[in-house]
Amino acid sequence: MNFFNHNLQLMNLLDEIDSFIHTPDVCLYINASTLGASEGIGGMIIDLICNYVLSQSNIIPFVFFIDEVHRYTKSQYSEEEFHKGLTLVAREGRKKGIFLFLTSQNPQDVSPVLLGQIGTMLIHRLTHNDEIKAIKNHLDEYSVKQVKKLNQGESILTSINLMQNIFLHITKCNRKQDNDTPML
Repeated sequence: MNFFNHNLQLMNLLDEIDSFIHTPDVCLYINASTLGASEGIGGMIIDLICNYVLSQSNIIPFVFFIDEVHRYTKSQYSEEEFHKGLTLVAREGRKKGIFLFLTSQNPQDVSPVLLGQIGTMLIHRLTHNDEIKAIKNHLDEYSVKQVKKLNQGESILTSINLMQNIFLHITKCNRKQDNDTPML
């Protein structure tokens, strides 16, 4: 419960979330990546947050960004069991004003039920057949064949709101990025 440390005063996670969802024009950053992905603790924290937020009323609409979502959706205790919190948000969150922005390099490790709720995807190169199989329902036959051939900076935008998929070439920004791959 004591998750935040502001000015050496411990804060309750649910109090911080409650303040965030009821206060306009604020952001809340929770870094669960340091909690140990292999133990499933991050997934439990995401589940706690999702279930808590869904139980609240009069929420100010927000976007829930989760980077490397595959870390937080699959249970470490069973190959078949997935954490259910994000799936509930994907199914029921829109009517409360909760929207998801999820990233993953491993779509096969994300619950198929959660993937089925996603309306828009930005897909970069995938080379493993299981990865492609996980997102195949979102693409037409031509796009499925192109996924393995995408180069750096290329992606496919697919959405239920588009009549056809859009192939994108993204020009790298000149701004310094803290996520560049180190050069050997």
